Amino acid sequence: MARGLEIANLGERIDDKVDTYSKGMARRLLVARALMIKPKLAILDELTSGLDVLNAQEIRRTVKSFAAQGTTMLLSSHNMLEVELLCDRIALINDGVIVAEGTPSELKQRYEAQNIEEVFVKVVRK
Repeated sequence: MARGLEIANLGERIDDKVDTYSKGMARRLLVARALMIKPKLAILDELTSGLDVLNAQEIRRTVKSFAAQGTTMLLSSHNMLEVELLCDRIALINDGVIVAEGTPSELKQRYEAQNIEEVFVKVVRK
């Protein structure tokens, strides 16, 4: 439980009712719940959707830290720039079908793109 409190980083607000938390605080709590047991695999959906920059950065740092310690992260997101920032390998999915996969650098090189968002656009507009 101490690890969860540390990850959530809610300070003195930890004892407040969850429905009084901001979206960022609630998301930090959810991420803490998922990661506090040091899982081998964590599946995270729309990790920072709707969060302000500061909360999004904090959550990304937490996820990167756990990944560096050996937790495999499966991230589902519409935010291609975040995917590029966080992921070592990417599978781009369109209409339920994997349309491209590889490392961020492989995909950008293969599709002559500046970023993964451009790769996705090029792949689905073929």
